[in-house]
Amino acid sequence: MDPVKADPTVVAVCAECIETTQHALPGALPLESQIRRFRAADGKLRVDFGKTSIITDPATGERILLDHLLREARILMDEVPSIPAEPALPGIPRPPAVPGLPTPPDVVALGKDFIEGQEVEGMRYVFHALDPLSPPSITSWEVWTSTKLQMPVLTRTVGSFGVRTCICKCTPVAPPASTFQVPTGYTVIRPPLPR
Repeated sequence: MDPVKADPTVVAVCAECIETTQHALPGALPLESQIRRFRAADGKLRVDFGKTSIITDPATGERILLDHLLREARILMDEVPSIPAEPALPGIPRPPAVPGLPTPPDVVALGKDFIEGQEVEGMRYVFHALDPLSPPSITSWEVWTSTKLQMPVLTRTVGSFGVRTCICKCTPVAPPASTFQVPTGYTVIRPPLPR
C-alpha cells in the first residue's frame, strides 16, 4: 500500500477551544468545557474531550475512540455515524431531497469577518423538521472557518437543548505524529470480522 501523501492545501493546525452550552431550561447556568483539536498535514484529525479522544484517518475511514480512564482504544469502522466533516467554503452544492428523510438544510453564506485574529468565512445551516409540530433537535449550525487554516474558529449550534458556542484559538503548528496513534499501554479493541 502506498503511503498517504500530504495534501499541499492542508495546513497542520492545533486548536485550543472553549465550548459553552447554555441550556434552554430557565435559570440553567452555562456549562463550559475545554476541547483540543489537532489536524496533521495528511488530513488526520484528533479531538480531545477531557477523558475521551477520537482520532480520524480520512485515508482509511478508520476512527479510534480513546477512553483515557479505561486506557482503551476502540477501533470504529462503520459502527457509529461519522463525525461531520469541516464544512467547505462557498460553492457547497445542496444535496437533493430524499423522500422520507428530512429535507437538506438551507445554506446561508454569512460573508467574511475577523475572529480571534483570523480572517474567517461564515456559513449557516438551517435544519427543518419532518413534523411541523415537533421542532428538530438542532435548528441551526453556524460555522466561521479560518480562510488560511481551514479550521473552524467559531461554531454556534442552536436547538431544542439551548445554544452551544465553541470558540477556538487556532495555531498553524504540526502536532507530533504520536498525537494520531494509540498511546502505549492502551488495550486495542477491534470490531469483529465480518462472517
